[in-house]
Amino acid sequence: MTDFRPNSVLCCIGLAAIVSVGCAGYAGQVEGMRTALQAGDKSGALKEINKALALDDDDQYPVEVESETSLLLLERASVKQASFMYRESAIDYRIADQNVEFLDVKNNTVGEISKWIFSGDSGIYRAPAHEKLLLNTLNMLNYLALFDLESARVEARRFDLMQQYLADGSDENLRSLGVLGIGDYLAGFTYEMSGRYEQALQHYSDALNVNAYPSLDRVLPELAACTSYRNDDIQKRLDALGAASGEAAATPVGDTDTGGSTAVSTVPICRHPDRETGTILVISSVGLAPHKSAVRLPIGAAVVIAGAYLAPNEMAQANDFAVKGLLKWVNFAELVQSPSRYSAVQVTVDGSGIPSEYGENLSQVVKNSFDKTKGKLVAAAIVRMIARAATGAVTNKAVSSGSGRDGLGLLAQVLVEGAMTVADTPDTRCWNALPASLFISRIEVPAGTHQITVHFHGASGVNNVQREITVQPGGFAVVPVHQLR
Repeated sequence: MTDFRPNSVLCCIGLAAIVSVGCAGYAGQVEGMRTALQAGDKSGALKEINKALALDDDDQYPVEVESETSLLLLERASVKQASFMYRESAIDYRIADQNVEFLDVKNNTVGEISKWIFSGDSGIYRAPAHEKLLLNTLNMLNYLALFDLESARVEARRFDLMQQYLADGSDENLRSLGVLGIGDYLAGFTYEMSGRYEQALQHYSDALNVNAYPSLDRVLPELAACTSYRNDDIQKRLDALGAASGEAAATPVGDTDTGGSTAVSTVPICRHPDRETGTILVISSVGLAPHKSAVRLPIGAAVVIAGAYLAPNEMAQANDFAVKGLLKWVNFAELVQSPSRYSAVQVTVDGSGIPSEYGENLSQVVKNSFDKTKGKLVAAAIVRMIARAATGAVTNKAVSSGSGRDGLGLLAQVLVEGAMTVADTPDTRCWNALPASLFISRIEVPAGTHQITVHFHGASGVNNVQREITVQPGGFAVVPVHQLR
């Protein structure tokens, strides 16, 4: 006869409760970082990330990059970039890029994905498509700020390859995940400043297919004067701008002569050392993009969301377990949007305001990416929960038949299900330090030193950030200014 000890059962239940409370997951690890960023304390945010990485200082790096280490390096890279630590940020991005894996919802089955979206089995962090694209985009921004065009071109090529991979397929939803206007804008800028005008035109044209960038209305015709390359899309845009001929347009530079006319160089606005002007590009940001938080979805709602991705037998099992009360909910992670303290940006150069345009709504990018893959991810979560419920049902039957006591079998089932529920903690890992919105401000200025001020406006009032930069003749200066709050 089986010896039934209530105290032993209570101990097991208590242990399970302790484990479930003690395991806060990734969201708990970065909570201190998010709190510091919301308070405007970037140095405090770095300390919190270093604590999570078990490192003492910002210039230290983990010996082994595993589990969520690569994601924590992405967080640290973002905060370093916002702290004007461009070189240090670039190193973090580079290490993370070598180790972060891609969550390929295009080619991986629901069963494979189910092994990865729960913290117990996830191993190396697998990033969704938008995070891989943004990794290369933001590191391109670092290298542009460092005047390192060679490294910026490497990031531009990586960005382009990822876009091509996502575009290769029949699923319109997945193809759209590779659309990121700000990435193409920065890639176009990188190639333009490198004197590679054909590639610059291609990327600028792709950027304009995503977002309206008024600053490119002047740039495209000027670039067209530097190359004979055209494709149908570029030609249509040039026609619309009245620049179809592609003739080298002279650009006014130099001093005014004694007759009152402007001395005009015959050199087009290509990157040429004879130019007396250079380009300033300010990329500013506000807020934090949505982050993940653990939730329990009722099984009925989960099946509706995931229906298209569940096999008939999986759908039948889910419904059967739901009717029997063995499967009541599905552990999952939903997006949570933090309110932004600033909502508008104004940029001045030497005291004069310059136009700012919306570069990218990253909050919407994150949400779109999540929504377009949510069905398959919920399906993977259901598959995991079916396995959990099935194990619990088998345990119930085995214990009941062995002991002759239905109540003991039911209790064993509850304990098994409870333990597996703890193990199936939904993966709340995501890139928490991504900005919510990016803005672009671009102007051609005389070569020399200039004062840049970025004015952030919003519910928290006004915050001004000043930077001094020097632009070489025919050169450029890129200034990232981020308010991650």
